Amino acid sequence: MDTISPVGQGGLFLIQFITGLIIFALMLRFLMRATYTDWRHPIVKFIAKVTNPICAPLNKVVPIRSRWDWSALMTAIIIQSLFVVIIGWLTQREFGALFIFLTSISEIMNQLLDMMFWLIVIQAVLSWISQGYNPNTVIFDQMTQPILEPFRRLLPTVSGLDLSPILAIVAIKLVQIIVVGSIAHSAQSMIG
Repeated sequence: MDTISPVGQGGLFLIQFITGLIIFALMLRFLMRATYTDWRHPIVKFIAKVTNPICAPLNKVVPIRSRWDWSALMTAIIIQSLFVVIIGWLTQREFGALFIFLTSISEIMNQLLDMMFWLIVIQAVLSWISQGYNPNTVIFDQMTQPILEPFRRLLPTVSGLDLSPILAIVAIKLVQIIVVGSIAHSAQSMIG
Protein backbone atom coordinates (compact mmCIF):
# COMPACT_ATOMS: atom_id res chain seq x y z
CA MET A 1 0.00 0.00 0.00
CA ASP A 2 1.44 3.37 -1.05
CA THR A 3 1.30 6.37 1.22
CA ILE A 4 -0.88 9.28 0.18
CA SER A 5 0.94 12.30 -1.24
CA PRO A 6 0.48 15.74 0.39
CA VAL A 7 -1.82 16.71 -2.50
CA GLY A 8 -3.79 13.51 -1.93
CA GLN A 9 -3.96 14.26 1.80
CA GLY A 10 -5.28 17.75 1.03
CA GLY A 11 -7.88 16.29 -1.31
CA LEU A 12 -8.82 13.70 1.29
CA PHE A 13 -9.22 16.44 3.91
CA LEU A 14 -11.52 18.42 1.59
CA ILE A 15 -13.61 15.35 0.75
CA GLN A 16 -13.83 14.45 4.45
CA PHE A 17 -14.78 18.02 5.39
CA ILE A 18 -17.49 18.33 2.74
CA THR A 19 -18.85 14.85 3.50
CA GLY A 20 -18.91 15.70 7.21
CA LEU A 21 -20.85 18.92 6.60
CA ILE A 22 -23.41 17.20 4.40
CA ILE A 23 -23.91 14.34 6.85
CA PHE A 24 -24.14 16.79 9.75
CA ALA A 25 -26.92 18.68 7.95
CA LEU A 26 -28.74 15.44 7.09
CA MET A 27 -28.53 14.16 10.68
CA LEU A 28 -29.73 17.52 11.95
CA ARG A 29 -32.67 17.32 9.53
CA PHE A 30 -33.48 13.80 10.72
CA LEU A 31 -33.28 14.79 14.38
CA MET A 32 -35.32 17.98 13.88
CA ARG A 33 -38.11 16.03 12.22
CA ALA A 34 -37.93 13.24 14.83
CA THR A 35 -38.25 15.72 17.70
CA TYR A 36 -41.00 17.80 16.06
CA THR A 37 -38.88 20.94 16.03
CA ASP A 38 -40.81 24.02 14.89
CA TRP A 39 -40.31 24.24 11.11
CA ARG A 40 -40.81 28.01 11.20
CA HIS A 41 -37.51 28.54 13.06
CA PRO A 42 -34.85 30.11 10.76
CA ILE A 43 -32.25 27.40 11.47
CA VAL A 44 -34.75 24.66 10.68
CA LYS A 45 -35.77 26.43 7.46
CA PHE A 46 -32.11 26.75 6.47
CA ILE A 47 -31.38 23.06 7.11
CA ALA A 48 -34.50 22.06 5.15
CA LYS A 49 -33.57 24.30 2.22
CA VAL A 50 -29.98 23.01 2.10
CA THR A 51 -30.89 19.32 2.40
CA ASN A 52 -34.05 19.21 0.26
CA PRO A 53 -32.13 18.82 -3.04
CA ILE A 54 -29.95 16.08 -1.55
CA CYS A 55 -32.94 14.15 -0.15
CA ALA A 56 -35.24 14.71 -3.16
CA PRO A 57 -34.31 11.52 -5.06
CA LEU A 58 -34.97 9.27 -2.05
CA ASN A 59 -38.10 11.23 -1.02
CA LYS A 60 -39.72 9.87 -4.19
CA VAL A 61 -38.98 6.30 -3.08
CA VAL A 62 -39.32 6.74 0.69
CA PRO A 63 -41.74 9.61 1.35
CA ILE A 64 -41.65 11.37 4.72
CA ARG A 65 -44.20 9.87 7.07
CA SER A 66 -44.98 11.64 10.35
CA ARG A 67 -41.83 12.28 12.35
CA TRP A 68 -39.34 9.97 10.66
CA ASP A 69 -37.41 11.36 7.70
CA TRP A 70 -35.93 8.08 6.49
CA SER A 71 -34.74 9.66 3.25
CA ALA A 72 -32.37 11.93 5.20
CA LEU A 73 -30.99 8.94 7.11
CA MET A 74 -30.65 6.78 4.00
CA THR A 75 -29.02 9.62 2.05
CA ALA A 76 -26.49 10.05 4.87
CA ILE A 77 -25.69 6.32 4.78
CA ILE A 78 -25.24 6.42 0.99
CA ILE A 79 -22.95 9.47 1.17
CA GLN A 80 -20.93 7.90 4.00
CA SER A 81 -20.64 4.68 1.96
CA LEU A 82 -19.34 6.63 -1.03
CA PHE A 83 -16.82 8.30 1.26
CA VAL A 84 -15.58 4.88 2.47
CA VAL A 85 -15.25 3.75 -1.16
CA ILE A 86 -13.24 6.91 -1.97
CA ILE A 87 -10.99 6.25 1.04
CA GLY A 88 -10.41 2.73 -0.25
CA TRP A 89 -9.62 4.04 -3.72
CA LEU A 90 -7.21 6.71 -2.42
CA THR A 91 -5.41 4.24 -0.15
CA GLN A 92 -5.46 1.52 -2.82
CA ARG A 93 -7.45 -0.87 -0.66
CA GLU A 94 -10.48 -2.87 -1.63
CA PHE A 95 -13.33 -2.96 0.87
CA GLY A 96 -16.15 -5.46 0.68
CA ALA A 97 -19.78 -4.37 0.57
CA LEU A 98 -20.47 -5.58 4.13
CA PHE A 99 -17.46 -3.64 5.48
CA ILE A 100 -18.61 -0.48 3.67
CA PHE A 101 -22.17 -0.90 4.99
CA LEU A 102 -21.15 -1.62 8.62
CA THR A 103 -18.60 1.20 8.66
CA SER A 104 -21.16 3.63 7.26
CA ILE A 105 -23.84 2.56 9.74
CA SER A 106 -21.46 2.89 12.69
CA GLU A 107 -20.29 6.35 11.53
CA ILE A 108 -23.84 7.62 11.03
CA MET A 109 -24.96 6.24 14.41
CA ASN A 110 -21.92 7.79 16.06
CA GLN A 111 -22.60 11.18 14.52
CA LEU A 112 -26.29 11.07 15.45
CA LEU A 113 -25.47 10.11 19.05
CA ASP A 114 -22.72 12.76 19.25
CA MET A 115 -25.23 15.33 18.02
CA MET A 116 -27.74 14.26 20.69
CA PHE A 117 -24.99 14.42 23.34
CA TRP A 118 -23.96 17.97 22.41
CA LEU A 119 -27.55 19.19 22.07
CA ILE A 120 -28.24 17.98 25.62
CA VAL A 121 -25.05 19.60 26.94
CA ILE A 122 -25.81 22.91 25.19
CA GLN A 123 -29.44 22.87 26.35
CA ALA A 124 -28.38 22.16 29.95
CA VAL A 125 -25.88 25.04 29.92
CA LEU A 126 -28.43 27.37 28.30
CA SER A 127 -31.01 26.46 30.93
CA TRP A 128 -28.64 27.81 33.60
CA ILE A 129 -27.76 30.96 31.65
CA SER A 130 -30.94 31.90 29.82
CA GLN A 131 -34.02 31.86 32.03
CA GLY A 132 -37.44 32.06 30.43
CA TYR A 133 -38.36 32.04 26.76
CA ASN A 134 -35.70 33.01 24.25
CA PRO A 135 -36.53 32.59 20.53
CA ASN A 136 -32.85 32.02 19.72
CA THR A 137 -32.39 29.12 22.13
CA VAL A 138 -35.85 27.53 21.99
CA ILE A 139 -34.66 25.18 19.24
CA PHE A 140 -32.38 23.40 21.73
CA ASP A 141 -35.31 22.91 24.08
CA GLN A 142 -37.50 21.56 21.28
CA MET A 143 -34.85 19.11 20.11
CA THR A 144 -33.89 17.79 23.54
CA GLN A 145 -37.28 17.50 25.25
CA PRO A 146 -38.35 14.32 23.40
CA ILE A 147 -34.92 12.79 24.06
CA LEU A 148 -34.97 13.67 27.77
CA GLU A 149 -38.63 12.80 28.44
CA PRO A 150 -38.10 9.03 28.97
CA PHE A 151 -35.23 9.77 31.34
CA ARG A 152 -37.38 12.25 33.29
CA ARG A 153 -39.90 9.48 33.90
CA LEU A 154 -37.08 7.28 35.26
CA LEU A 155 -35.43 10.02 37.32
CA PRO A 156 -37.76 12.75 38.57
CA THR A 157 -36.42 16.16 39.58
CA VAL A 158 -34.62 16.31 42.91
CA SER A 159 -35.14 19.56 44.85
CA GLY A 160 -36.09 21.29 41.60
CA LEU A 161 -32.96 20.04 39.83
CA ASP A 162 -33.49 18.07 36.60
CA LEU A 163 -30.94 15.25 36.52
CA SER A 164 -32.33 13.63 33.36
CA PRO A 165 -29.59 15.14 31.13
CA ILE A 166 -26.94 13.25 33.13
CA LEU A 167 -28.83 9.98 32.74
CA ALA A 168 -29.39 10.65 29.02
CA ILE A 169 -25.70 11.43 28.45
CA VAL A 170 -24.65 8.23 30.22
CA ALA A 171 -27.13 6.22 28.11
CA ILE A 172 -25.92 7.85 24.88
CA LYS A 173 -22.28 7.13 25.70
CA LEU A 174 -23.08 3.52 26.66
CA VAL A 175 -24.87 2.99 23.34
CA GLN A 176 -21.87 4.47 21.52
CA ILE A 177 -19.42 2.25 23.37
CA ILE A 178 -21.40 -1.00 23.33
CA VAL A 179 -23.63 -0.94 20.24
CA VAL A 180 -21.74 1.33 17.84
CA GLY A 181 -18.41 0.04 19.09
CA SER A 182 -19.49 -3.55 18.38
CA ILE A 183 -20.58 -2.68 14.85
CA ALA A 184 -17.31 -0.82 14.19
CA HIS A 185 -15.31 -3.71 15.69
CA SER A 186 -17.12 -6.18 13.42
CA ALA A 187 -16.31 -4.03 10.40
CA GLN A 188 -12.64 -3.66 11.39
CA SER A 189 -12.27 -7.41 11.85
CA MET A 190 -13.16 -7.83 8.16
CA ILE A 191 -10.03 -6.03 6.98
CA GLY A 192 -7.79 -7.45 9.75
